[in-house]
Amino acid sequence: MTGALVFVFWAQANSLAFAAAMFVHGSIGSFFTGTAPHELGHRTVFRSKALNRIFLYIFSLLSWWNPFDYASCDTYHRLYTLHPDGDRENLLPLYPSTGKLFILQILTINLLTPPGRTFGKGGLLSTVWETVFHACDRVKSVNIASGEWLNALHEDQPAEHCRTILWSLILLAFHGVVFVQVLLNELWVLPVIFSAIWLAYLLGLLQHFGLQENGADFCKSVWSMTVNPVFEFLYWQLNFTCVQLFHVIISKSCIKQ
Repeated sequence: MTGALVFVFWAQANSLAFAAAMFVHGSIGSFFTGTAPHELGHRTVFRSKALNRIFLYIFSLLSWWNPFDYASCDTYHRLYTLHPDGDRENLLPLYPSTGKLFILQILTINLLTPPGRTFGKGGLLSTVWETVFHACDRVKSVNIASGEWLNALHEDQPAEHCRTILWSLILLAFHGVVFVQVLLNELWVLPVIFSAIWLAYLLGLLQHFGLQENGADFCKSVWSMTVNPVFEFLYWQLNFTCVQLFHVIISKSCIKQ
């Protein structure tokens, strides 16, 4: 709905309404990347396995997300949270970026942010470039922490890696069609509708911010936090991360017993 409003105000050349609608849409749409696929991948959203799978692919397709890479990554993240030998989804220490260019990008369109110390491909341009590399069965750079981790996951889980290659090709084909439509019909607003991150960045950063790695107590490596009901809804209740990890650990303990 918010994306449709952005399109309508753009078509009407109503600059002020377009800017307001884009900010609201970006605040909501920022959770399409990572957050929505995380919960859908764990099948916590619907009772139906098929519905979880369908919407996982829809959200991942729209947001340039690779659910197969993330499934591999999150398996280790939950088993070995912030123990770098087995989990490098986030490498500590994590600090919020206060660079003026980055703040401008997360409040508008994240184009230029490079990949870094957390799982992800960076801004839009870096994401497209990384996806091209993955479609060619390559990781752009193992000298970057996120690239090294992806390469390790691909070597460890070759079956998921094959799905990653296929999904990367699908991403490029889908967004290639979108880009052709942009050129043919001058719908320059479409790439903008697919890009915005500020609120999800701020909430996501807090999961491991200021904590410690290689600890025996997982409660010292991940935060649970109370947020207002609107943010909690948009965040798919991922603010209760520590509680979720506790349930995973208890479940695995019961299975072993």
